[in-house]
Amino acid sequence: MNRTYDYIVIGAGSAGCAVAGRLGEAGHSVLLLEAGGRDSNPWIHIPLGYAKLYANPSVNWCYTSEPEPFMNGRRLFQPRGKVLGGTGSINGMIYMRGQPEDFDGWAAGGCTGWSWDEVLPFFRKCEDQERGADAFHGTGGPVSVSDLPSKHDLGEAFHAASERLGAPRNADFNGPAQLGTGYVQTTTRKARRWSTARGYLRGPAMRNIDLTLHAMVERILVSEGRATGVAWTDRAGRHEATARAEVILCGGAFNSPQLLQLSGIGPGSLLREHGIEVVHELSGVGENLQDHFGIGTEYRSRVKSTVNDIYNNPLKGGRELLRYLLFRTGPFADNGNYSNTFIHTSPEIPTPDMMVTFMAWCTGEDLKPRPFSGFTILAEHIRPDARGHVRITGPRPTDQPAIRFNFLESEADMQAALAGLKYGRRIARTEPMASCVEREITPGPEVEDDEDLRAYCRANGLSLLHAVGTCRMGTGHDAVVDPRLRVRGIDGLRVVDASIMPRIVSGNTNAASIMIGEKGAAMILEDART
Repeated sequence: MNRTYDYIVIGAGSAGCAVAGRLGEAGHSVLLLEAGGRDSNPWIHIPLGYAKLYANPSVNWCYTSEPEPFMNGRRLFQPRGKVLGGTGSINGMIYMRGQPEDFDGWAAGGCTGWSWDEVLPFFRKCEDQERGADAFHGTGGPVSVSDLPSKHDLGEAFHAASERLGAPRNADFNGPAQLGTGYVQTTTRKARRWSTARGYLRGPAMRNIDLTLHAMVERILVSEGRATGVAWTDRAGRHEATARAEVILCGGAFNSPQLLQLSGIGPGSLLREHGIEVVHELSGVGENLQDHFGIGTEYRSRVKSTVNDIYNNPLKGGRELLRYLLFRTGPFADNGNYSNTFIHTSPEIPTPDMMVTFMAWCTGEDLKPRPFSGFTILAEHIRPDARGHVRITGPRPTDQPAIRFNFLESEADMQAALAGLKYGRRIARTEPMASCVEREITPGPEVEDDEDLRAYCRANGLSLLHAVGTCRMGTGHDAVVDPRLRVRGIDGLRVVDASIMPRIVSGNTNAASIMIGEKGAAMILEDART
């Protein structure tokens, strides 16, 4: 049976839930399709529990990149949420918008309406900021933004060492400037994860939203240049639905370009290679993949309050979990990523381009915590040159797409990685952090030569799991969507998620994804009234 709705939203992730919630709230009928199931796994809602979700296929697509040509051919694991709430239900919950200059750069590049002054109202609209409302922050919105429930001895030492190296204290990375050292905020409420599924899919809006789970979308239906509906399969069989107004794709940086390509929208040669009829040739679909590159140094800790201590001592871990369940306090009440320091890797760079993060654990190659007290200082290049792609490998949605980042392809990216790595080591060698270090585990104190450090970056660098950009917004020939997020050349179809970013933001990407959902929904409602 073919059902008809005003709007069909594909993907119940950070942006998709915001879009569906706002459209339903406005009285429109919405079909919301999600490939995963309900967010009922208890580890989803415990802040430190995301470690249990990192490679859990019941809530996770568990993608893997193609061999990275500039990183010794290594394949990089890419967890992505396949569950109500999307990656916002399995991520580290850090709420960080990026820098105002990021969005002004979008606008200067032709993305009219996306300057900092024009996106700030949508950041504020989505927020229920624990600290209260001001010119930069909002209250009463669907997304709870909270301070970490407690400070950490090692985090305090990290800040103090960063200050000794010249970084100012910064109490608010989402305020007027990002430079400096301080604690992060998270999308949590009363020490529980607060995804957009929890924030937007509730109350009167749900009377107008038909939420369909375990729905694997096969393709977007297009007739005479217009998106008319969607075909999908679920446990009950194959279905189709029609959209009176629009189909809105919110699958994220991997799944959105994949579904466009499966629907015949993308590079013609790629589609023909896999036997897919070319509905509309659009060369930019799947190109412009960007992510933040990270390289860490690991340390054996003299301070016995790391995540490793909980993991390696079942009695202590059980006691702390019980403490959390009873009182919502202790290490399970936060995400273990306490602190950041934002720096410039060069005096010629006007705004910070490196985020150095203190993480209260260190892991081996099997991703399990090492058998001793340990922590990691991770240097993250937040404005990379690297550009990759996402391309289908077959005609079915179950065929994992080919994902390539091209990390460290440019010498500028390698130089930034080296600068961040060296700065992280300087923090660890500066008091009071130095007194917390028993010894450096990786790369090891004997590794000092630049050529050896380059080799270390290639062998140990990682993706920060902030993929964006594969359905690029813009006005040029390589743009996939226009500044109102409409797919170029196809009526009635928009992409509203992190894939539309023309350039990655300078920080964790979930906050910007939620803003894109809010702003996209506002544009859809505006256009419906005209």
